[in-house]
Amino acid sequence: MLSIKTGIAGFLLIATSLPIRAQTVTPNQMFGTTPYESPSCNTPDYHELDFMHGRWALKILKDGKWVPGGYADYKPALGGCISFEYVSFENWGDFYKTLSGRNGFAGFAINTFDKEAMNWRQVWVDDLGTVITTFRGRKFGDGMRFVGHAPNDNGTELQKFEYIITGEDIRELTYDMSTDGGKNWTQIARIQMIRQADKPLVPK
Repeated sequence: MLSIKTGIAGFLLIATSLPIRAQTVTPNQMFGTTPYESPSCNTPDYHELDFMHGRWALKILKDGKWVPGGYADYKPALGGCISFEYVSFENWGDFYKTLSGRNGFAGFAINTFDKEAMNWRQVWVDDLGTVITTFRGRKFGDGMRFVGHAPNDNGTELQKFEYIITGEDIRELTYDMSTDGGKNWTQIARIQMIRQADKPLVPK
């Protein structure tokens, strides 16, 4: 019968002789530069946000005129299990001023399909440290809709984000708010997105 000491030594000898598995997923693959497809996330549900993938110049409607509104990059990550959004919120006006005290800041979002709830989950983090975890989304027609609670209120205000295909290389993003549980909505921001194919994300 082997002693405990001998048994542990034998286990260590076996363990150290096992081959070390090489890394098979590179950082570029994880963040979408050279994406791969995870077998856990290759169903059509996980591709419902693919229409937003790409680089975009943003314009925001202010006082009836379109003005530069920053830039955005949407890409798949982790084998298609999530969709990343990197967004620069420039000149977004009163919508984000109420949250940050200033008109422009940056943030990113992680979107993933929830197989149990059969809808999308959206988590935002901005450069003020705000984390919003209550947004849920569903696909509709030519777009995607997310609804959740505003991050700076007592839970009575709802916010709604809609991403809509309005052209081959154009998307529209609208933001609405409701203070009566979603019975009535007021639009507080409207953003136009123009695809910037093969161009670096440098604001003009």
